[in-house]
Amino acid sequence: MLNLDLAVLYKDGSIFQNTYQPISEDGQLPQGDVVLTADQLDQLQQISGKKALYVTVDVSPENHQFPLDQLDTIFIEFAGFNDGRGYSFAALLRRQGFKGELRAIGDIFKDVLNYLKRCGFDSFVIKADKDIAETAAGLNDFTHPYQASVAVQQTGYQTGE
Repeated sequence: MLNLDLAVLYKDGSIFQNTYQPISEDGQLPQGDVVLTADQLDQLQQISGKKALYVTVDVSPENHQFPLDQLDTIFIEFAGFNDGRGYSFAALLRRQGFKGELRAIGDIFKDVLNYLKRCGFDSFVIKADKDIAETAAGLNDFTHPYQASVAVQQTGYQTGE
């Protein structure tokens, strides 16, 4: 897993510290909010805090059934800038009915935030070498999208705005 100690940027521009912790290498379940891998989902019922799933490109929601109604957050890993499967995963999870928080993690930076929002992401863990406050400014780069998306059901030209 990637570094979960980084701050989290939300699509409204607010910045908070991550509260989710992974299961330790020795298998100990932490107290509070926990993020599990797909292989650890059998421990979901033992978590007392919020429950999250960490999805990598190897664990597609197209090929796996996740207990979406039991999860608060799904972390979707972007291993590299040139790998767009995370966008598809987010849109697919929204179409499957996931209403919780979708969090992008990995190779995330200012130029991709609006694309991530349009696919249904709610929060972002920005790369450690990027300034999160400067990156947050990218959330306002585009305010009136032309195409409809998971995040925008009808665009301005369709509604007359």
